[in-house]
Amino acid sequence: MISLTLAFLKIFFRNKRAIFFVILFPTALFLMLALLRFEQIIRFAPDQSYIDFLLSGIVAFAVMQMGVYTAAYSLIDYHRQKVLKRLAVTPLSAARFLLAQGFSRFIMAMIQTGLLIGLGSALFVTDLGLTAIFAPLVILFGTIIFLNFGSIIASLARDYEEAAPYTAVAGLGMSFFGDVFFPAANLPVWLQNIAAVLPMKPFVGLLRYSFFGIGQNEALMNLLIVLGWLTVSTLAAKIIFSKRAYR
Repeated sequence: MISLTLAFLKIFFRNKRAIFFVILFPTALFLMLALLRFEQIIRFAPDQSYIDFLLSGIVAFAVMQMGVYTAAYSLIDYHRQKVLKRLAVTPLSAARFLLAQGFSRFIMAMIQTGLLIGLGSALFVTDLGLTAIFAPLVILFGTIIFLNFGSIIASLARDYEEAAPYTAVAGLGMSFFGDVFFPAANLPVWLQNIAAVLPMKPFVGLLRYSFFGIGQNEALMNLLIVLGWLTVSTLAAKIIFSKRAYR
């Protein structure tokens, strides 16, 4: 398991395109939006700054991209190159393969989070609270959920062209409804209700609570929704990936 996780990390760091979209792009997006000062035109809660709001959202956005986009396209590559077919005849199960993928992407997510927090602290004087000790666990949950999304898409799609609409709908939907770039409270009530049960908004809410102690009243409900998505998506990914791709 450890050797497979390290192998996935090596593959990632050799892929310049993956490094750009997973590490450099979210970092540049955070800096650009932070400097645009959207808090002057969008309504925010009085107990948080836009930088704190945005930092948590961009961390979640990076985790989502790493699962929905990069994982989906990487798994499609493995399928087209017959890598999955060769691994399927070894003692390595589909569940352990996905687990190694999850661990490697969790490590990358922590590197990305450290980079963003470092920038936030150095440039915008962002201070984390004591609840930050929960952040790695929250990031692990999000990493697995969105990896499950990516593996399901990769299992159902035969190539990049077929996967692109699914990844676009999932990625844009999560970003728009997810409390990432602007508060979902600015949306119509019926859209707020949809956003509340999708995985991104509760995930972002848990990140904001763990980073800054914001949203304590909603933390338990957010945790229950995230755990629900974690359970359902993991079971679905294991079944679909085993039957459609890992063979």
